[in-house]
Amino acid sequence: MVAISKGLLIMLLALLLVWPAQGAEEPLSKVSAAEIVSKIRSGEPVDYQNVSVEGYLDLKGLDVKQAIKITDSHFNATSFEGTTFEKPLDFRGSTFQENVSFVRARFLGDCNFGETRFLGQAVFWASRFEGFVSFMDAEFFDEVSFASSQFNEEAKFIASIFHRDVEFDSVQFSKLASFRYAEFLGGVSFDSAQLAGNAHFGDAQFNGDAIFAATEFGNNVLFRSSQFRGNIIFGLASFEGLADFSGTRFKEVAFFGGTRFLDSAYFIDAVFEKDLILDGARIYSMQLDNATFGDGVMINLKDADFDRFVVRWNILKDRLVFNGATYQALVKNYKNLEWFDDADDCYYQYRRITQDQEPWGWIKFIDIIAWLSCGYGVRVSYSVFWCIFTILFFGAVFWAGNGMRRFEFTGLEVPIVPEKIKDQRVSMIDAFYFSTAMFTTSQAPVNTYPVGFYKHLAMIEGILGWFFLGLFVVVLSGVLIR
Repeated sequence: MVAISKGLLIMLLALLLVWPAQGAEEPLSKVSAAEIVSKIRSGEPVDYQNVSVEGYLDLKGLDVKQAIKITDSHFNATSFEGTTFEKPLDFRGSTFQENVSFVRARFLGDCNFGETRFLGQAVFWASRFEGFVSFMDAEFFDEVSFASSQFNEEAKFIASIFHRDVEFDSVQFSKLASFRYAEFLGGVSFDSAQLAGNAHFGDAQFNGDAIFAATEFGNNVLFRSSQFRGNIIFGLASFEGLADFSGTRFKEVAFFGGTRFLDSAYFIDAVFEKDLILDGARIYSMQLDNATFGDGVMINLKDADFDRFVVRWNILKDRLVFNGATYQALVKNYKNLEWFDDADDCYYQYRRITQDQEPWGWIKFIDIIAWLSCGYGVRVSYSVFWCIFTILFFGAVFWAGNGMRRFEFTGLEVPIVPEKIKDQRVSMIDAFYFSTAMFTTSQAPVNTYPVGFYKHLAMIEGILGWFFLGLFVVVLSGVLIR
């Protein structure tokens, strides 16, 4: 029992001694900036880990011919402005305590800034990356600029975090540019950027304004499941490959005015909490299947030109900002999709709106007749209604006014006893039968004839019969042919 207690005590003491050592960070050894510069100038290898670079590391304008590896380290004041790195550069896990400048720097080999932390401003303006670039899991605490930079190989900013504004204006990505899972806590701008390769922004978080104005996406681009919480501007952008915004949430106005979608654009399951602006956009194919629009959200398709716009009319009809060309294009689009009911509903609403806007005159009067009689040629039910209504109305009038007579004996042109004919009163069934015959053939049944004023009513019903039956046939033929 005593042996067991001693063993447990020894184990506890060992744990107490080891635990602080495991939790404590390994202290950084110090190295002077002058030592690093001296090695670079003399061509010696530069390989450090877990060091604190003391002093001002100034490589401005130098041509660094050897590989540089300084990982998990701390930098204070630095300048790499105009520096050329001919071999790979590795700053993984390092921290730049102050502002750092890579303005017009050239990276001829691969460079790795994975898990690097930039506490001050980081400026990569007009820098050039010839090899693979990684900023995976990097964190930028102040403003960042990659404006006018050029990436000639793959560039990965996967899961990187930008706490302040970041600029990618006029940047050029020749191959893959991946910002998957990236977090932009401030604003981000890709104004006039060129992304020639595939671009991946899937699951990215845009908390500030996101500006992609006049951006050229030369290949496929994915924004799938990303979140836009600030203003979104894709005005005059160009998507030459597939554009996938499936599952994306837009909390502010989504502006795609003048944007060109030259390939398919998917907004399947997207959520729009504010307006969707496609004013003047050129769309080859856009799918909005199962997209969700908030209350009062409008969809602006004014002056838009599209070949295929996949969204049901019942979603669009109360949200559309339009002009006449928009409705005509939508009608054609729904016919091409073989959504004929949607095409009819779209055309019907267009005619109703234009009719309301017309001044009173013959044109508006004719439009009203076209509306009431056949729903502008797309409502068969309207024509059927008027056919049935006319027959019932005139039948009721003939019966109520006793405006019909029957011959005593079928086949006789003149009744045998005129006094008996005057006292006749036809039944309601006979009145409707007579009205149906006049409406469909303009001829009374062989043993029935109208009398007095009702002769004129019978003639009017015959004329209306030809008119409404003709409309019915035309409208029904249009529906059946397609």
